Amino acid sequence: MNLADLDEKYMKVEPAKGGYEPLPDGKYVCRLEKAEVKKNKGNDGKHLFLVLVVDEGSLKGRRIFHNRPIVDNEKALAWLKSDLLAIGYTDYVSKLSTNLPQCLGRRVKVTLKTVTIPATGQKVQVKYLDPVRGR
Repeated sequence: MNLADLDEKYMKVEPAKGGYEPLPDGKYVCRLEKAEVKKNKGNDGKHLFLVLVVDEGSLKGRRIFHNRPIVDNEKALAWLKSDLLAIGYTDYVSKLSTNLPQCLGRRVKVTLKTVTIPATGQKVQVKYLDPVRGR
């Protein structure tokens, strides 16, 4: 494709507006679409990146993006373990990159809850993952 062929149409088209509104707080049965270990931007750390697709109800097909830091901290590791168990992962952390694909397609209950960070007043939506029995 010659990009010059798009120039005229590109100059006339209006830019896209907005995007999706966040999902409302609540509980959603989802299916794990993507799971990977990613490098953090700006430092040498890593995090677990999950994409979960709502599998039931009026919001079926919407995606929930979930990041969990992987750090040498007992509390953070406890949350990481909770998330991994929810998606059916039971192996060592060192084998995440290799073995995460076996979890794709798993059903997960995701609870979304908006909270306010006391120090900043910023509102963020937190995600809690729980396993769904059966596949």
